[in-house]
Amino acid sequence: MEAEEVERRSGTRLEQHIGTILQIVIVGLLAWSLSTTVETSKKVAVLESSVQNLTVTIGQAANDRYRATDAARDLSGIRQEIQFVERRVQSLEGRK
Repeated sequence: MEAEEVERRSGTRLEQHIGTILQIVIVGLLAWSLSTTVETSKKVAVLESSVQNLTVTIGQAANDRYRATDAARDLSGIRQEIQFVERRVQSLEGRK
């Protein structure tokens, strides 16, 4: 019976060593996972900031464009000025 008991004790010690090694491996993996998560959060924050800056830049660029409505407004103003000058020229020519 002593041989079985010695074998049982050595099996139990081996299991304890394996359990300890597995715990160390699991703690290492958890630490790596936490580190990776923190690094990923930092990168996401930087990306969010970049996207926000790009959104502002695109908004400013879109407002700087010369649109068809702007052209129509400017053309209307030019036509009104031409009509005013034509009326003035006609009235000056009529005085002679």
